[in-house]
Amino acid sequence: MTNVDFHPLTMSEIRAIENEAQRLRAAAMANGIRAAFAWLVALPKKATSCPSCARPLHP
Repeated sequence: MTNVDFHPLTMSEIRAIENEAQRLRAAAMANGIRAAFAWLVALPKKATSCPSCARPLHP
């Protein structure tokens, strides 16, 4: 077994970890919201490209 010494974290180290976690959460939320809006924007094009929704070729 390896012998590992753990030292207690200082308040500045804890704050740095929390700030990094907050930054990562914000980035994940931004990516999720961006993907949701991209899906919504693409939805009308996907719906109208369906063969049953296409305009008939005859008048």
